[in-house]
Amino acid sequence: MPELLLPCAFESEVSLAARAYYGIGGCARFLAHPGTPAELAALLLWNRAHHLPLALIGSGSNTLFADSYFPGIVISLDRMQRISWLSDDELFCEAGAENTLIAEKLLQSSRGGGEWLYRLPGQIGATVRMNARCFGGEISAVTAAILTFSLDGRLLWQSPDEVFRGYKQTSLMANPAVVVAVVLRFPQIESTHEIKLRMVEYEEERANKHHFDFPSCGSTFKNNYAAGRSSGTIFEELGFKGRQVGGAMVSRHHANFIYNTGGATAEDVLTLAAQLKIAAMEEAGVQLDLEVECIGLFDGELLASCGVGYVADNHDQKMGWAGLLSFPGKEITRAEISEPQFPRPLLQGSLVGYGALDRKFPAGAFVEVEQLLKIQEAIARPEAPFLRWTTSCGNPALFSIKPPSALPAGTFTDRLWHYGVSELFIAHPTSDSRYLEFEITPEGHWVALCFESPRKRAKGYETLSPEPWRGQLHMVDSEGCFGMEFSYQLLQPFISDGIIALQCCASTGRGEHALFPWWEASHSPADFHQPAHFYHISLL
Repeated sequence: MPELLLPCAFESEVSLAARAYYGIGGCARFLAHPGTPAELAALLLWNRAHHLPLALIGSGSNTLFADSYFPGIVISLDRMQRISWLSDDELFCEAGAENTLIAEKLLQSSRGGGEWLYRLPGQIGATVRMNARCFGGEISAVTAAILTFSLDGRLLWQSPDEVFRGYKQTSLMANPAVVVAVVLRFPQIESTHEIKLRMVEYEEERANKHHFDFPSCGSTFKNNYAAGRSSGTIFEELGFKGRQVGGAMVSRHHANFIYNTGGATAEDVLTLAAQLKIAAMEEAGVQLDLEVECIGLFDGELLASCGVGYVADNHDQKMGWAGLLSFPGKEITRAEISEPQFPRPLLQGSLVGYGALDRKFPAGAFVEVEQLLKIQEAIARPEAPFLRWTTSCGNPALFSIKPPSALPAGTFTDRLWHYGVSELFIAHPTSDSRYLEFEITPEGHWVALCFESPRKRAKGYETLSPEPWRGQLHMVDSEGCFGMEFSYQLLQPFISDGIIALQCCASTGRGEHALFPWWEASHSPADFHQPAHFYHISLL
């Protein structure tokens, strides 16, 4: 195979068994480690040209990898582990943050309601994706918002009502969107002593149930509450405790656990799981759904016996691919991954404190960038509004530092960055040089700049003036939000092969700064002028 270089940190020829709780799986050609949403987007755009199969792994706590070689990219979000408070009771968590670390963060702040996350194997992104629950807690009950990443690179903010569908069900399980971050809400203040007692109690209960005696993924099947008893009880009634296929064995303590007692293969585990599922239906009349996620190439009949959907392999129709974001040799077309409706949301999300700052930027600012027209239509109407950028804010403290009252609302204003402003940067996706910067206040004071390199103004734009921008942009001032609309004529030099680079930012004027999408940065003071960090997104 030709040598390929992925556009983010990666490893080659990686054992998947070493990455999974089950200790089962073949090797993957690549294991990618994007560290920011922008790197994740760059990886997906890169793969459009290479058509490699894609899969996503969390901590591997609920994943059964196939025994065979995986010829594509397994994406790990283990470098996206940021946890920070947005407000007194809202906790921002990147998808790769471990559940136990979140529980410990809550303990430090005397926030109750998340003790059940302690020692719950897995990362918060996967926990949200499957609406995990245990010890009376359920992630849907404490989730305020979910940020998802679509295969065409759009970052979309979703409410809990849009995502959660009941017991261990979400809308995310039926589509290839990736959870990038979540906002959890914990309004309950309790003593750290009481919180710690419950954490220890739950940890001891896991140990007493022999959860960790052998490698496993915990519960193999979801419960069917219509049956009136748990899946484990059903399997125990059917005499499955201790049942073994190869190195896979049903736990003698909890009949819904399948252990890898040593040397088990994925085929062993699925064969045993199929026996459990078939017996539950034929002998107990109970339909059960597999909870373990299967990823890779498996025997198709075995997948079907376990109720797992799959795509038949091009070379061997008896084999099936399961659990992938995209399949081998299949080009992801824009028609498949994009909705044709316009306005088309490209970026939606809350501004997050710059770098690793914790609670330095006031909560409440939400930004959105939308594509208003198809590119083909925009080419025919180059002066029509093509992109809309808006900011909404429910926190008056955020933009409280305002330009002098002598400046009428809507005025082109120099040195606007000294006040509370929302900002948008636009750059060419393959160049770190020329880029645009736009700033606006809730009252409509605005400024626009063009740079030929970081902080060096481009020729013809040395002196700030509204003249170069007339007819190219328009103010947006609707109820609850403010922003700008930009013509295709203005943005066309920054679009390459249907891709543009964007970055939303904000400043309070008090030295507090925020980004969306965010990146970790060591620059102090804050420096937004870093086109290499901007988010690449596909236009239609």
